[in-house]
Amino acid sequence: MKVFFLGLAALLCLAGAHALRCHVCKHKLLLFGCVQGSGEATCGWRERCANIKASLGMLPVYYRLNCTSVANCGKVRAPDESSLTYDYSCCNTDLCN
Repeated sequence: MKVFFLGLAALLCLAGAHALRCHVCKHKLLLFGCVQGSGEATCGWRERCANIKASLGMLPVYYRLNCTSVANCGKVRAPDESSLTYDYSCCNTDLCN
């Protein structure tokens, strides 16, 4: 039983050592780059790097870079309180967004 827990602990340590790193930017404009909140983040176990395009109709307004849940990848979300839609494009290598 002791060997089992030691093996499990080793696997958890290895999984943490290979955590996905992503760029972070709250507001990225096409011509100006990141204008607010830049840096890097370490994603959780069920997260991927995301490039999230905020659009008003067909017009891209800004981009957001961050980690997101795997469930959001490839989806377009439209919150009720906003007229913006958010298109989630994900990748799974370090700093790929």
